[in-house]
Amino acid sequence: MPAKNTFINYLKQITMKKIMLILLVLSVSLTSFAVPKEKDVIGTWKYKVETDQGDLTGNITIEKKDGKLVAEVSTDDGQILPFSKVELKEKDELYMELDTGYEILEISLTVKKKTMEGTVGSEQGSFPINCEKVE
Repeated sequence: MPAKNTFINYLKQITMKKIMLILLVLSVSLTSFAVPKEKDVIGTWKYKVETDQGDLTGNITIEKKDGKLVAEVSTDDGQILPFSKVELKEKDELYMELDTGYEILEISLTVKKKTMEGTVGSEQGSFPINCEKVE
Protein backbone atom coordinates (compact mmCIF):
# COMPACT_ATOMS: atom_id res chain seq x y z
CA MET A 1 0.00 0.00 0.00
CA PRO A 2 2.89 2.50 0.29
CA ALA A 3 3.02 2.87 -3.52
CA LYS A 4 -0.70 3.65 -3.60
CA ASN A 5 -0.31 6.32 -0.90
CA THR A 6 2.60 7.86 -2.82
CA PHE A 7 0.48 8.09 -5.95
CA ILE A 8 -2.42 9.62 -4.02
CA ASN A 9 -0.08 12.17 -2.42
CA TYR A 10 1.28 13.05 -5.86
CA LEU A 11 -2.25 13.62 -7.18
CA LYS A 12 -3.00 15.89 -4.24
CA GLN A 13 0.04 18.03 -5.11
CA ILE A 14 -1.25 18.83 -8.60
CA THR A 15 -3.23 22.03 -8.44
CA MET A 16 -6.36 22.83 -10.40
CA LYS A 17 -4.47 25.66 -12.14
CA LYS A 18 -1.96 23.20 -13.58
CA ILE A 19 -4.73 20.96 -14.86
CA MET A 20 -6.55 23.92 -16.44
CA LEU A 21 -3.34 25.14 -18.09
CA ILE A 22 -2.69 21.71 -19.58
CA LEU A 23 -6.27 21.49 -20.88
CA LEU A 24 -6.05 24.98 -22.38
CA VAL A 25 -2.81 24.19 -24.20
CA LEU A 26 -4.26 20.93 -25.52
CA SER A 27 -7.48 22.54 -26.72
CA VAL A 28 -5.64 25.35 -28.55
CA SER A 29 -3.27 22.83 -30.16
CA LEU A 30 -6.07 20.55 -31.31
CA THR A 31 -8.17 23.43 -32.62
CA SER A 32 -5.33 24.74 -34.76
CA PHE A 33 -5.02 21.35 -36.44
CA ALA A 34 -8.77 21.08 -37.06
CA VAL A 35 -9.11 24.14 -39.30
CA PRO A 36 -8.73 23.14 -42.94
CA LYS A 37 -6.29 25.17 -44.94
CA GLU A 38 -6.96 26.49 -48.41
CA LYS A 39 -4.34 24.14 -49.85
CA ASP A 40 -6.33 21.21 -48.44
CA VAL A 41 -9.43 22.05 -50.47
CA ILE A 42 -7.90 23.48 -53.66
CA GLY A 43 -8.15 21.00 -56.52
CA THR A 44 -10.71 18.87 -58.29
CA TRP A 45 -13.15 16.73 -56.34
CA LYS A 46 -15.37 13.95 -57.71
CA TYR A 47 -18.75 14.25 -55.98
CA LYS A 48 -21.89 12.15 -55.54
CA VAL A 49 -25.17 13.50 -54.17
CA GLU A 50 -27.73 10.87 -53.16
CA THR A 51 -31.28 12.07 -53.91
CA ASP A 52 -34.72 10.47 -53.88
CA GLN A 53 -34.60 10.34 -57.67
CA GLY A 54 -31.12 8.85 -58.02
CA ASP A 55 -27.51 9.89 -57.64
CA LEU A 56 -26.09 13.10 -59.09
CA THR A 57 -22.38 13.04 -59.94
CA GLY A 58 -19.71 15.27 -61.41
CA ASN A 59 -16.71 17.34 -60.39
CA ILE A 60 -16.19 20.36 -58.16
CA THR A 61 -13.10 22.42 -58.95
CA ILE A 62 -11.83 24.78 -56.23
CA GLU A 63 -9.17 27.42 -56.93
CA LYS A 64 -7.76 30.56 -55.37
CA LYS A 65 -8.19 33.70 -57.50
CA ASP A 66 -7.51 37.28 -56.44
CA GLY A 67 -6.86 36.15 -52.86
CA LYS A 68 -10.11 34.24 -52.34
CA LEU A 69 -11.49 30.77 -52.93
CA VAL A 70 -13.68 30.25 -55.98
CA ALA A 71 -15.29 27.07 -57.27
CA GLU A 72 -17.40 25.64 -60.03
CA VAL A 73 -19.31 22.45 -60.50
CA SER A 74 -19.37 20.46 -63.72
CA THR A 75 -22.11 17.87 -63.76
CA ASP A 76 -21.90 14.58 -65.62
CA ASP A 77 -24.67 15.83 -67.92
CA GLY A 78 -22.48 18.75 -69.12
CA GLN A 79 -23.61 21.72 -67.02
CA ILE A 80 -20.95 24.05 -65.57
CA LEU A 81 -22.06 26.41 -62.79
CA PRO A 82 -19.98 28.73 -60.59
CA PHE A 83 -20.45 28.74 -56.82
CA SER A 84 -21.58 32.14 -55.53
CA LYS A 85 -19.89 31.63 -52.15
CA VAL A 86 -16.95 29.48 -50.99
CA GLU A 87 -15.82 29.75 -47.35
CA LEU A 88 -13.63 27.80 -44.96
CA LYS A 89 -15.38 27.85 -41.60
CA GLU A 90 -14.29 26.89 -38.09
CA LYS A 91 -13.23 23.37 -37.32
CA ASP A 92 -13.11 21.37 -40.53
CA GLU A 93 -16.03 22.79 -42.52
CA LEU A 94 -16.17 24.05 -46.10
CA TYR A 95 -19.34 25.99 -46.89
CA MET A 96 -20.46 26.78 -50.45
CA GLU A 97 -23.54 28.24 -52.13
CA LEU A 98 -24.63 27.46 -55.68
CA ASP A 99 -27.24 29.62 -57.43
CA THR A 100 -28.93 27.34 -59.96
CA GLY A 101 -31.11 30.14 -61.36
CA TYR A 102 -34.24 29.00 -59.56
CA GLU A 103 -32.90 28.17 -56.09
CA ILE A 104 -29.76 28.49 -53.97
CA LEU A 105 -28.17 25.23 -52.85
CA GLU A 106 -26.26 25.35 -49.57
CA ILE A 107 -23.44 22.81 -49.31
CA SER A 108 -21.75 22.11 -45.98
CA LEU A 109 -18.82 19.71 -46.12
CA THR A 110 -16.51 18.23 -43.50
CA VAL A 111 -12.95 18.12 -44.85
CA LYS A 112 -11.00 14.93 -44.09
CA LYS A 113 -7.69 14.94 -45.98
CA LYS A 114 -8.60 13.56 -49.44
CA THR A 115 -12.35 13.23 -48.80
CA MET A 116 -15.22 15.52 -47.90
CA GLU A 117 -18.71 14.61 -46.80
CA GLY A 118 -21.76 16.56 -45.78
CA THR A 119 -25.12 17.78 -47.01
CA VAL A 120 -26.67 19.74 -49.84
CA GLY A 121 -29.63 21.80 -48.66
CA SER A 122 -32.34 22.84 -51.08
CA GLU A 123 -36.04 23.68 -51.11
CA GLN A 124 -36.72 19.95 -51.62
CA GLY A 125 -34.79 19.01 -48.47
CA SER A 126 -31.32 17.94 -47.47
CA PHE A 127 -29.29 15.30 -49.29
CA PRO A 128 -25.98 13.60 -48.46
CA ILE A 129 -22.91 14.46 -50.55
CA ASN A 130 -19.55 12.68 -50.66
CA CYS A 131 -16.44 13.98 -52.42
CA GLU A 132 -13.08 12.42 -53.22
CA LYS A 133 -10.08 14.48 -54.30
CA VAL A 134 -8.80 13.57 -57.76
CA GLU A 135 -6.11 16.27 -58.17
